[in-house]
Amino acid sequence: MSSSLAALQQLRYLDLSCNFFNYTNIPVSVGSLENLRYLNLSSSQFSGRIPSQLGNLSNLKYLDVSGNDLQAVDVAWLSRLSLLSNLDMTKVDLSHVRGWVHMVSMLASLKMLRLAHCGLTSTMPATSKSNLTHLQVLDISGNMFNTSLEHNWFGDLTSLEELYLSSCDWHGSIPDELGNMTSLQVIDFSFNDLVRLIPSNLEKLCNLEVLHFDESNINASIGEFMDGLPRCSLSTIRVLSMDNTSMTGKLPIWIGNMTSLSFLSARYNMITGTVPLGIGALGNLTVLDLSYNKLNGVLIKEHFSGLLNLEDLDLSFNSLKMDIEPNWVPPFRLKYLWLQSCRVGPRFPEWLRWQTDIDDLRLGNTGLDDVIPDWFWVTFSRASYLDASGNKLHGSLPANLQHMSAETIYLGSNQLTGQVPWLPINIIYLDLSSNSFSGPLPSELKAPQLELLLLANNQITGTIPSSICQLTGLGRLDLSGNNLTGDAMQCWKESDNSSSMDQFGSGLYSLALSNNDISGVFPKFLQWASELEFLDLSYNRFVGTLPKWLPEKMPELEVLMVRSNMFSGHIPKDLPCLESLHYLDIGHNNISGTIPWPLSNLKAMRVRSQYMEDYEVEQIIPITTKGQTRYYTSEVYGLLVNIDLSCNSLTGQIPEEISLLIGLTSLNLSSNQLVGKIPNQIGHLKYLESLDLSYNELSGEIPSSLSDLTYLSYLNLSYNNLSGAIPSGPQLQALDNQIDIYIGNPGLCGHPLSKNCSTLDAEQSIHEDANHVASLYLGMSIGFVVGLWTVFCTVLMRRAWVIAYFQIIDKLYDEVYVWVFIAWARLTKKTRDDAA
Repeated sequence: MSSSLAALQQLRYLDLSCNFFNYTNIPVSVGSLENLRYLNLSSSQFSGRIPSQLGNLSNLKYLDVSGNDLQAVDVAWLSRLSLLSNLDMTKVDLSHVRGWVHMVSMLASLKMLRLAHCGLTSTMPATSKSNLTHLQVLDISGNMFNTSLEHNWFGDLTSLEELYLSSCDWHGSIPDELGNMTSLQVIDFSFNDLVRLIPSNLEKLCNLEVLHFDESNINASIGEFMDGLPRCSLSTIRVLSMDNTSMTGKLPIWIGNMTSLSFLSARYNMITGTVPLGIGALGNLTVLDLSYNKLNGVLIKEHFSGLLNLEDLDLSFNSLKMDIEPNWVPPFRLKYLWLQSCRVGPRFPEWLRWQTDIDDLRLGNTGLDDVIPDWFWVTFSRASYLDASGNKLHGSLPANLQHMSAETIYLGSNQLTGQVPWLPINIIYLDLSSNSFSGPLPSELKAPQLELLLLANNQITGTIPSSICQLTGLGRLDLSGNNLTGDAMQCWKESDNSSSMDQFGSGLYSLALSNNDISGVFPKFLQWASELEFLDLSYNRFVGTLPKWLPEKMPELEVLMVRSNMFSGHIPKDLPCLESLHYLDIGHNNISGTIPWPLSNLKAMRVRSQYMEDYEVEQIIPITTKGQTRYYTSEVYGLLVNIDLSCNSLTGQIPEEISLLIGLTSLNLSSNQLVGKIPNQIGHLKYLESLDLSYNELSGEIPSSLSDLTYLSYLNLSYNNLSGAIPSGPQLQALDNQIDIYIGNPGLCGHPLSKNCSTLDAEQSIHEDANHVASLYLGMSIGFVVGLWTVFCTVLMRRAWVIAYFQIIDKLYDEVYVWVFIAWARLTKKTRDDAA
């Protein structure tokens, strides 16, 4: 801002709003323009402190410094602007200002005061009665006063016409002093903790036009609440907003008397009953939003016959049914129509064909069981948002939708057939999943803005077209549950610029190709997918190794599923470096080698997950846990912390560090070649619900800490070499199929097995005795042979010695035979007695 501006001493009007001054300070020289009446510096990217020299502008009537990065420690300079009638300091940091109420109260000429979102906390009253007798507009919303609204400093400002007090952490009831502000036209109490009904002394407020009570805690019947409105203002109120106020009860039948009403919103409450027919008499109504309530009953044309100006209708997520004859011609032209979860079908509503101005149409889960009429694609060709998902719509779509202006089309979970059409050129979000589309995908996917493409659970065949590689802005792609074949997308381009954003995959955050017949190696284009969070390649025919670059190139990965493929080689040693990974499933492959040991790096598994997906469309994901496959929504599966390495050829021991992953809910290492002991600290996995270590070569005792797993509902330790007593504990004894848990471990004893541990000790003692006898026999045999050859070699020279030697041997043989026979008989008898 040029300092030469100060030379314009006769300047009276200066407007520099909505510019970009690159966060520079407001020049002090502005304070020398003493003839200024009007100064507007709003939203111009100024920063720093407001210069106190602005107090020199004694002729100033209008001052607006809102929407900048400014602050003030002292506003005493305001007291010198005695002619100021309009002051707007919205978003100026005034958190360090003391006595601001007293300062502004001295501006007797003020008609408008806006101090919204200024960091104010104190509402101490002025030292004397306020001089703001001409104030018409007061906006102090967005400050954190955290106090009662009663007996506040502005309670005696009877000239107020507009009062904005939203988001100030007010609590308590709506003050009675409001009844003295007879000039009020606008009241905004939204986003506070106000309770109870409107005071009964508001009968003099006959000029009310706008009332906002959103996000308050009224917690009363909506009929009683609206009965508290001044009767004299029922014909003047234009806006009535009561969203999420814990309202109950029924809408008043006299609502049709509010003839000036243009905006009525009471969504996210617990309003019951039917919609009054009087609604149809509100000829000025442009917005009607009663969504997310408990309304029921039937809507007929009389509910809408008088709504000549209606543009926005939202009745979604109620139990309403529309019963309007097909030949009815509405008197309005809607722009937004939301009827999700209401009963609109089974026939597609014919009256919609006249709504050519609709921009946003939402008919999800409305009971439609019909063919989409041909006029649908003409009437709504200019709409940007079309949703008719979750119905029973059948038939095929037009072969070409490129004439459509739609940016969002949701037709998932229907019964549509035929081929996937050519896409609208402006499409951003497309969901055709869970239908019966067949045939190949369009050879040309010309949709340069496409960010979300969901075609899962259809019957699509052929290969993935190469044109998909042109969709460089794609964020979520789901082609799972089809009959696709051939290699995965060959979208890899060699480039020296590894951060290039014009590569396919650079914007992907979710990729699902599971349950197809896709082959080839791990997709190379995923080297660009640095933002990928969800990857599912399960149930295909991928081969080769899991790439070493996976942890480096996809550092944000949270879910990795490559189950039931033909991957081989080792688990990448740096895989535990994926700090956000909370779901890992590489089961049913040909993976070999050992489990990477630095598992402590898996930080997302070291805490109990509170992860919640925030996808544009809910995702249904198959999860294998507790010995079976279940289906979870994207909002739930994020809470699962899983490691599944089952049915591979892994060797070595289970790393002790696995006990650090205390967030695990499921661990499956079954059907490998793991050896050694179960980690003693396995009981640290306190949230574990499913543990499967079956079909390995694990040995040693079952750790007693296993009984500490109070969440455990599935356990399988069968077919290992485990031994010793089975730990006791109420959780382990409550598991199903008790014997199947431990079968195939002959060394185990104790409940629930029939073999008690005392029998096992006796058997071990017998085996030890037998081993001692065998050792005795072996020693005797060796000694006998050695002695025999020694004597034999000695006596070869003399015949008399030979005869004497063999006489001694015969006698010794007889004695040994008798001793062995008696010993064996005693041993056999002891074994029978112990078994009995």
